[in-house]
Amino acid sequence: MRRIACILLLSLLSTSALSAQQRVLLSRSALDSLVYPTLSAEARGKVVATTAKCDLGIIDQAKSAVARFTLKNATTKAITLQELRTTCSCAEVLTKIDRLEAGESRDIEVGYNPAGRSGEFSTDIFVYTDLDSVRPTERLTIVGQISTSDRFLHLSKQMGTLRLSRTAVTLDGLTIGSTRSERIVVANAGDRAVTLSARPTIEGLKFSLHPATLQPGEEGEIVISYTPRTLPTRNIETMIVVEGCEARPTERMIRITIKR
Repeated sequence: MRRIACILLLSLLSTSALSAQQRVLLSRSALDSLVYPTLSAEARGKVVATTAKCDLGIIDQAKSAVARFTLKNATTKAITLQELRTTCSCAEVLTKIDRLEAGESRDIEVGYNPAGRSGEFSTDIFVYTDLDSVRPTERLTIVGQISTSDRFLHLSKQMGTLRLSRTAVTLDGLTIGSTRSERIVVANAGDRAVTLSARPTIEGLKFSLHPATLQPGEEGEIVISYTPRTLPTRNIETMIVVEGCEARPTERMIRITIKR
C-alpha cells in the first residue's frame, strides 16, 4: 500500500513539475505579444491618432520631457478609453480621458523621464478601448535621443566622488617571484584633488594609483599587484579599503580574488 502511495506521489510531482515548465515556456514565448501586442483588426480605423508619433528630439538626461498626441473618434458612437498602457516605466500618462464622443478629438500628454538612460530611444503607449476586450485599438510612440553631461558614464562604479570601471579583480596565472597585476580605470569626478592609498592584508599584495594624485576631472588607473613568495594552496578571497576618498568604509572596498 505504501509503495502504491509513493508511486502516486511521484507521478503527481512529475506532472506538477512538467506543468510548471510548460507555464514558464508559454510565458516566455508570449512575452513579446504581451509587451508589444498586435493592434485590433476589429477596431482598426475607429480611434485614430492624428499624431501617432512624437519625436522629442535631443533631450538632457537630467530633464523630463512631455510628448503630445491627438486621438480622434472616427465613428458615430461614443467610445470608452479603458487604459493607456506604456511599455516602459520611463513613460507616464499625464492626461486622464475616459470617453471620446462621436467625432471628438482629444489631446493626450505623456511624460518621459530619461534619468539613467542615454542614446536613442523608442517607447510605445497602447490605447485600449471597449471596441476590443483583448487587443489595443491604437499605438502611440515616443522617440528621441538622450544626451548626457556625465563625462564618466562609461565608469559604472562609484566610490564617493570617484568613478571606477569595477570594484573587483582576479589575480591568476601565478608563478613564484613574478608579479601579476590588474588595473582599474578610475576618474575624479569631484572638485578637489585626491591621493589614494590602501593597506593590503596579504604579504606580496600592493595597491598603487597612477598618477599618484588625481586632479578634478582627471582619469587614471588603480593597479592591484601581487608577487607571491610561495604559490597558494587554495583560492584566497580578500578585501582592501581605499583611503583618501570621501565615502563610508563599506563603499570604499575592492574585492580581490587570488587563484591558486
